[in-house]
Amino acid sequence: MFRKAIIAAVLAALASPATAGGWSTVHRYVHRTGNCDGMREVLASHYGSGSRVSTGARFDPNGNTAASWDYPLGTTITVRNPHNGRTASVLINDRGPSGTARRIGARLDLAAGAARQLGVSTSYVCVS
Repeated sequence: MFRKAIIAAVLAALASPATAGGWSTVHRYVHRTGNCDGMREVLASHYGSGSRVSTGARFDPNGNTAASWDYPLGTTITVRNPHNGRTASVLINDRGPSGTARRIGARLDLAAGAARQLGVSTSYVCVS
């Protein structure tokens, strides 16, 4: 009986949602830098999974691509990390961010390869 109670408690703990803040607390830790020198400063996230993008192409998680609702599909933008100065030319080939990320203010969803090249996770970046 005692053993069943322990197993039930462990299973209940594993099934409960994580307590990490996620997107609901992002603005506590991620802030505009003001270091974009006339470029547009936007909140960017990154993603690394999927099968097809809005253009119909196969999603390449290591590519220099991004999803955005603000730029037309097929547009190449220059993205700069204001913290380390790294830049990348990024092709908009998908629509996003979606869901909570979009409601919180994310305007750009970088493929993992582009995020790695820029040295960002979820951060404000400069876009031209």
